[in-house]
Amino acid sequence: MPRRLAPRSSISWLGALVGLLAGCGEEPEPAASDTGSTSAGTTDATTEAPTSTTATTGLASSSSGSSSAADATGESTSDEGSTGTTGEPACTKNVVLMGYWPPTNEMLRPWSTDPAQNPGGWIGEDWEGYGYDVYSFFPEFPPDGDPTNDAIGDDGAVGSPRFPLRVDYQATSADFWPIVDDLRPVILVTTSRGGGIGWEIEALEGGHGGGGNPDPALDWSSDQHGLVQYPTQESIEARSWDAISTYRQGSTLPSQLPMDEILAATDALGLTTVEIDATGTSGNFLSGFLGLHGLYYHQLTPHAVAAGHIHVGYGLPVSDASQLIEATLHVVLQQHPADSVECPPGA
Repeated sequence: MPRRLAPRSSISWLGALVGLLAGCGEEPEPAASDTGSTSAGTTDATTEAPTSTTATTGLASSSSGSSSAADATGESTSDEGSTGTTGEPACTKNVVLMGYWPPTNEMLRPWSTDPAQNPGGWIGEDWEGYGYDVYSFFPEFPPDGDPTNDAIGDDGAVGSPRFPLRVDYQATSADFWPIVDDLRPVILVTTSRGGGIGWEIEALEGGHGGGGNPDPALDWSSDQHGLVQYPTQESIEARSWDAISTYRQGSTLPSQLPMDEILAATDALGLTTVEIDATGTSGNFLSGFLGLHGLYYHQLTPHAVAAGHIHVGYGLPVSDASQLIEATLHVVLQQHPADSVECPPGA
């Protein structure tokens, strides 16, 4: 049976993005979602923010109505799954895909178990016979699905509070950990929209900041909305703070995706430019924040076998992005046959 998480909440990003793109020497696209790749160790967050002094004691308060997937369905993931060759029940091995701005949310829609987001029905159960259940999570941008034509702070720009992963530091942190804690994915692929790129496989995440700045929150660019505009220690989940305070100032985490194989398979489609960004990261805005979360989850999780981030060009048609994510998923699952992957503890 599919799992569905309850809606989440968050803040904004459009104003920050324009400044980011200008700072990177690019022409600001019409409120394009993120900065694309930046070199690790570079910081452009110059606005002052409160310095964190106390530890996080729970999930960020910006998320409203959050609950685990089991809460949303009244079920647990630990007692179901595919059947092994001996006829004995086998554990469920889950894959989680995450997105932010379009086209990433649109390309992931078929794997959502939420009928409001995917009225066509969930396709993730034992997807393509690989032995994995695939789930996706992403925000929505009412009323027209286009976040570039709404004012900063509006649901249309940030994402509706009814759905997970609004484009905001606090909401991302508050939503990410309940999703992975509930589904315990063995494979996690995060995606977001970049600038004038095609399909960019990020080799590194983290490493931002420099000059001995003691506050990891200021390694990140302001989202320019709300009372808390940075990922401060008090406003994000403890594991999120551990990630951004550990992997900074040149210290990075490498992708755990089969990058060369993904490059070959997606480039063969001939749909767009495909590349591996071997020296940069997903940037020090929300793309890099989400990408670092995925790799930090892999670092913490013995049963996780793959994780990594892909930047998707803002001009890529949804149909092309859909083919590219399917090709990527085929490669990752072929590289990690389900019968070679350990069951999550308790499954």
